Amino acid sequence: MRKIFVAGAAVLALLMSSPQVSADDDIVIFGGEFDDEAAPSAPKKVDKPAPVKELPTPPEEKPAPVQPPVETVQVQPPVETPIQPVEQPTPPQPVETVQVQPPVETPIQPVEQPTPPQPVETTEISGDKEPVPVEPVIVVPPPVQPFQPVQEPPIVELAPQPTIRQPRRVSPPPSSLKLLKPRFIKLAVDDTYTYYLDKNSVQWKKMPYSSSEYIADVWVRLIEREPKSLDADMTAYGADNFNAEISLAREQGYDYPPEDLQVLRSQAYVLEHYYLRPKTNQIQFLCELEVFGRPQNTVNERAYDYRNWESLVPGSVESVIYAATIKIIGKSKASERGHMTFFDMLDEYARIALN
Repeated sequence: MRKIFVAGAAVLALLMSSPQVSADDDIVIFGGEFDDEAAPSAPKKVDKPAPVKELPTPPEEKPAPVQPPVETVQVQPPVETPIQPVEQPTPPQPVETVQVQPPVETPIQPVEQPTPPQPVETTEISGDKEPVPVEPVIVVPPPVQPFQPVQEPPIVELAPQPTIRQPRRVSPPPSSLKLLKPRFIKLAVDDTYTYYLDKNSVQWKKMPYSSSEYIADVWVRLIEREPKSLDADMTAYGADNFNAEISLAREQGYDYPPEDLQVLRSQAYVLEHYYLRPKTNQIQFLCELEVFGRPQNTVNERAYDYRNWESLVPGSVESVIYAATIKIIGKSKASERGHMTFFDMLDEYARIALN
């Protein structure tokens, strides 16, 4: 590229040093056609132009030394490379997971050790000792079992267990407690229930529409012989109720007999309400309640009706309940006389009124 610039500068210097006008050129005068026509036409004297003197070349414009001709190198224009469109990156393809099977471990076969030569036993045959070859015994080791990976059992998430409320424990009774009289007395037993009379609930009431007859008002507790299993909450609730009742009696200085404790421990039971009429040996059913723990005081029972008295059927549960209850409470209070006080007797028989 530098050589090209030097050659161009030399050519430009040669062109500037050459004269611009020569003496051989004809001078053409313009405007002769406009001269005065009246004047006589005389031959015109054409002065030859003086030769043009060459002006001295200024020192700064000295011709450059003629350089030898420089070979011009044709420079080929750069070939334009077509612009290729930029390829967009190909989105990554999902990699297929290939399950690589673990290499099967080839059991290592033990290298058989060379069997040492066994001593040759010799036997004497007719005086000559001839060696008798003994077959070597090859001990084959047991085959090595391939290693089996131990498969861990899957982890099973256990559901959270519900918190079980532990019942309160009853402290042992002190020795100074007074033993209460039995409250529950067994009356009857069948294939489902055991029947107990609650002596604390026995009452004698004057029979409606009668002036001298009394009837017995009793409650009977029925406890299942084979009770069903309860859940943890119900069991804890029943145990708390039982322990509270026992603790209250002990705080008051009393203790229940073992028979009552067995009945009170069963918190699920049935209550039946009866009227007993000793004068006519009849029974009247009023209501039945299913209770867990303590019963509510809101009882829907049918009202007393003279037509609801039932005669006893021999062998029935009602007949057994009636007979056992009358045997316990007696018939002395079934009449007006059984409810007379000492002053009432003085007034009735001695005719002495003290009130």
